[in-house]
Amino acid sequence: MTSKNSITVKAPASAAWKLIGDDFVAVNRWMAAIPRAEAIEGPALPGAPAKGRYSYLFHKFAPMYQEEVLTQFDSEAMTLSVDVTLHRGSKAMPMKGYTSTVIVRAINDATCEVTWIGDATPKWFAKPMRGMLTKGLDAGFIRSLEEIQHFVETGQPHPRKVEKIKSEAAAHAA
Repeated sequence: MTSKNSITVKAPASAAWKLIGDDFVAVNRWMAAIPRAEAIEGPALPGAPAKGRYSYLFHKFAPMYQEEVLTQFDSEAMTLSVDVTLHRGSKAMPMKGYTSTVIVRAINDATCEVTWIGDATPKWFAKPMRGMLTKGLDAGFIRSLEEIQHFVETGQPHPRKVEKIKSEAAAHAA
């Protein structure tokens, strides 16, 4: 079972691709779940801004983080694929990561569609749950698409991201 979701963005495809592709490492600028991200050192795919990124999850899930390695990057086609491995999560967590592909497609000069496709990568004991795990990723992919749409259309983080920043500050102050 593959998760596939799309959203229409009222902006040129190049603006969405800049955020998703060219600024790949800076996901913490727009994604609510990621307060900090940094580039993975090493050789990058041709045209890619980095080999990948480490995305550190907000306080509730610390110290878990995602290692996101670009497996495909095509600026001309405005598509990228990532192999994500979760690190420092609970041993009982059924997922070791996921794969995803993001595609930006121009509808016209002022509108584009962003599609996010993904599949869960279960741990050995959870292979029968693969479809359910992928379905669980759906909500996260939809939130990410909404956050991309909001950031590209307004130049500002989604209200969900603003709230996460506030709650992170409060958690660190406590």
